[in-house]
Formats: sequence, C-alpha cells, structure tokens
Amino acid sequence: MSRQGASQLITAKPLQQEPLIDAIKDSDELEKLSLAAGISQEVLHSNEHLQERRTKIVATLGPTSVPKIKELIVAGVNVFRLNFSHVSDPESQRPVIESIRKESAALGIPVAILGDLCGPKIRCNTFAPTPSIQLIPGSTIRLVHSSEPGNATTITTSISQIVGVIAIGHRVLLNDGNLRLVVTERVSADEVLCQVVVGGELKAKKGINVPDMAIALPAVTEKDKSDAKFMFKMRLDYVALSFVQRAQDVGDLLELFNNLQSQEALARHNGNPLPDTSGISLDQLEEDWRPHIISKIETPQSLLVIDEIINISDGIMVARGDLGVECSLEQVPLIQKTLIRKTNAADKPVITATQMLESMINAPVPTRAEVSDVANAVFDGTDAVMLSAECATGEFPIETVQMMSSICRNAEAGSRLLQGRDFTIPLYKRDKKEKIIGSEKYVSEFAHCIADAAVAAASEASASAMIVFTTTSEMPIFCSKRRPSMPIIAVTPTGSIYRRLAMHFGIFPVLSNGLKISTVSGSISRLRRTEVEIPLVPQTHHENDSHTVSTESLGGGPRLRNTDAILALTERDVIENVSVVKFLKVGDAVCYCAGFHGPFPGLSNTIKMSRFGESIRSERAHLNWSESLRRLSIG
Repeated sequence: MSRQGASQLITAKPLQQEPLIDAIKDSDELEKLSLAAGISQEVLHSNEHLQERRTKIVATLGPTSVPKIKELIVAGVNVFRLNFSHVSDPESQRPVIESIRKESAALGIPVAILGDLCGPKIRCNTFAPTPSIQLIPGSTIRLVHSSEPGNATTITTSISQIVGVIAIGHRVLLNDGNLRLVVTERVSADEVLCQVVVGGELKAKKGINVPDMAIALPAVTEKDKSDAKFMFKMRLDYVALSFVQRAQDVGDLLELFNNLQSQEALARHNGNPLPDTSGISLDQLEEDWRPHIISKIETPQSLLVIDEIINISDGIMVARGDLGVECSLEQVPLIQKTLIRKTNAADKPVITATQMLESMINAPVPTRAEVSDVANAVFDGTDAVMLSAECATGEFPIETVQMMSSICRNAEAGSRLLQGRDFTIPLYKRDKKEKIIGSEKYVSEFAHCIADAAVAAASEASASAMIVFTTTSEMPIFCSKRRPSMPIIAVTPTGSIYRRLAMHFGIFPVLSNGLKISTVSGSISRLRRTEVEIPLVPQTHHENDSHTVSTESLGGGPRLRNTDAILALTERDVIENVSVVKFLKVGDAVCYCAGFHGPFPGLSNTIKMSRFGESIRSERAHLNWSESLRRLSIG
C-alpha cells in the first residue's frame, strides 16, 4: 500500500493475514514486506542513513534542485525550503509544492514544506551605466534615499528609514559584510557621506546592514502578507519569518493567520467552497490548523528579547548569515549554542542554517571545517541543519544532502559512544530552571512526567523504539527533547502533524487510523484536550472476516474502539511503513507511550512495555475466540 498521507483520508481496513507477520522474519524480509504492502523498492534500497539518521535536513529548492525532488527525498531531505525572497508571483510555486507532495506520497516518506518570507531586507538599487561599482578603501561615497539607480560615486536605496536615522560613526555593511563603510557626515535628511573602510566590487541589489541601530521596519511587509496568504492556502507546514526583532513581529503574522482561519470557518459555516489546497484533505487537518511560525534570529535586537520571541514562536532558526553581519563573527558560536539550548528548553524545534557546506556549491566534497561545523551543531542539540545555495544553485545537490546526512549520522553515533565513556557532550538535557515562562500551551498536567518515565523505561529495557501516540504532536516532541537512545515512532491520524513532525530530531512519523474517529461535530481537535465527546466510530466488522479489528460490539451498533484494537491497528501501520521497518522488527522490545486523549481514556497517560507484534496476535486471538463463541451460541 502506498502511503498517501498528505493527500488521502485514512480508511479502516483489515489487518494483514498471518503469513505477512511470519514473512518479515525471513532473510529477505524487506523485499517480501514491500511486495505485500506495495512499498516502493527505491526507498527500500536507498542509503541506510535515511533510516538511521535522527537529525533532520532542510534543503532549499532552486533552479538546480527543483528537477531532482524525488532524488533529494531518497537522499535524505526531510524538509524542503521555498525561498520567497526572489519570487514575484507566489502562484509560480504551486507546481513545486504539488511535486513535493506527489513524490512524498509515492515514496511513503513524510516531507514537510517550509516557506521562507522575504522580510524587510534592505538592499541597494541597481547601478548605471555599469551593473556594478568599485569601492576604493579611503574614498568617500554618497548613501542616498532614492528610487533612482546609483553610480560610481553614489549608492541609492529605496528604504528611507536607513538614511534618515543613521548617525555619524555608524557602520554600513554591504554584501553580507564583505564591504564596510563608516558614516562621516550628514548632508540632508535623504543623504549621508560615508568613508570606505573595506572596499571591493558592489553589485546591484546587494544587502545593506546597519548593526549599530534598530530600524523601525515592519517584519511582515505587504509582499510577505501576499506570500503568507498563499502559504496558508496551500497548507505549507512551516513559515519562516525573517528579521524578527520583537515578539510583536511574530504576533503580526499570527494575527494574519487567525484572520484567515476565521474566513475559512465562516466559509465552512455558509457551505462555501474552500480554496484549492492541492491534494491536502481538509479532514486531515486540525480544526485550529495554521502554519507553524519559525522565527529567524538574525539581528542583535532580537537577542535582547529572545525569551519573548521563543515563547510566541513555534520554532527558531539560527540564521547565521545576517547574524554574523549584524553581530561580530566571533560571537556567533556562543549565540548558536545559547539559542539551541533555550529553544530546546521550550520544547520547540530549532534549525541551524547558513554556510554549513558552502564549499560544496562548486566542489564535490566539503572542507574539514565545514564537517566539524555540522557535527558541532548536532552536538549542540539542533533538531535540523539547513542547506541553502548548496542545494538551490549548487552543482552537487544530491551529493551535498548525502554528505550532510553522513556527517549527522556519524556525529550522533559519536556522541553516544563518547557519552558511554563518561565524556561530557553538550547535548540538551531537560532543566526546569531554563524553561521559558509561559511557553507551554494546552499541555496536560501529566505530560512531562509521562515523557520522563517513558524515556527512562525504554532506555532501561534497551527498547528498539518508542511508539508514541499523538493528535497534537506534543508528546513525541517532549520525548524527542529528552534525546532517548532509540528512535521515536510518532503515530498520528492527522496529516498535518504527520508532515510537521518530519522536522523534529529522532521522530519518524507514521500515519495511522488507530486513533482515527468521527464525531457528531466532525471535530477531533477538541477531543485531544480536556473535553470528552463520545465518538461515533464507523462500523468495519464483517461477518465473514475474522481478521478485522472490530469497532462495533457483537450485538451491533457503534462503540468506543478499545486500547488493544488501537495497538493492533498501530502495529499493522508501523509494519507497513518502510521508513521505520529497518530499525524495528517483530519481536523487538518497544515502549508504547500516550499522553491525554479525550475519547480514549484507557490509552490516556499510559506507558506500556511490550514486544512488537504481540498486540496483533492478541487481538486476532481475541476476535477468533469471540467469533467461535458467537457461532456456538447460534448453533
């Protein structure tokens, strides 16, 4: 069965016949399993690191990599980043989004999509008559607010705030800090004179940074609003907000998404058609769905209020490019470690980005320093590492992803080895003192102690995996932040969560109908919190099918699906999922874990140690025995 997680509804179906369970013990188990389940052979024979690596890879799509989406997924990409900075019409990205979802569904591998907003990036205008100018150290050049092109003696920019408020002595950094000016004189409200400190060639549309001052620019520009509406309509999993300086910047984007949610709710209420979401089933979305916001930290002003920004954001990106320009370069490593630790303490994902394998834009192998940089980000506890130009415009996008995956895999193995030898590795460990005040929302009172106990039990039993049930994504994330030595299989009935969890460290999402229910209101989001509404579970039992997990009583009529049936359905879906089958076999020790689930009180706040596959056998035996009793009573 090809996993259509992002595009089709989950439907109840019979458990596989007993020969399938027996077959996966054979030496050629993967081939037999794939034939039985219809899983792509390309995935089964892909590189081993696709299954073993726990640090996730974010890859930027561009002219070089768009035609190679399928190959990139097989190589190990977990999240595709779409950079809207150079996109004039957001609709032009629709075919790319559709291609990602098509290939992800065909391969049976969850892949999230991250849309990156441009933000208030300050750039110089074009130049005339030449396409670039040469800045000579010691010379004087004019910086002018104007929409006109610049020339050999003048740099123009359309952003009035920068020229209007900059002061004498302030630094002006151009082209990612490669060129440097110092303001020496104010001529007028729209013009200052600058001395060239570090010269070189300046091309059109290069960035301008003024690290000595905060610029009063909205983080969400008009272009960003248009792009964000498109991202919402297309159900992108994450949206990255650029140049965040304060918590209100994130609040502005949240307000935009809240308005879009209200508009869709009104459309549903009035029976109006919703926008084309390119294959995303609205029934697989949470009722209060919105893209999760990743705040890009790239200004010194954001560091002053970082706790507030982390609190309101859904995740953080350590954007080391502009951060290295706005702050001194030698401070970036400490800032990186601090941001990763703080974000982990808030139980939110963190991405480390910029120039990780920069040399592979033009070379088939990275430098030794780049390899150490990626490995140290893993040691720091990052959830994901990001590739930018290496994949977007580089000559070796597939090789770059494979190299990134190999570095992460070896760093993870090395950290576990060194920890076993009593070396101190700065991996994150939960510290209540570091928690961001107010960062937890709608979390069950027992959630963290359940996660603590589950990770401890799984480690004590040397379990091959943890299987965590979720309808909110919280419990698998809590377990992930505790960095267990085994992978976390997150079982969810919700397509948006299935894709979103693909970015979190050590989590392997599986889409399953074990927790799939329908209710009178059609809502599952309220049930996951504290309200207990009796669900209407569709009848799936057939008189002559003793291998079906029944969701109705023998006397007929709907009943609540019991915990044993949920575990059996879950094991079946995990068995069929090729992204986890390589590290989990029937008979392996597993730890089942669940937080609060309103409609399933028997499953809520539970930990169960078991052998993988036992629930299927137990449920089948129970159903066969029940069927035998029923037939005896008839006779």
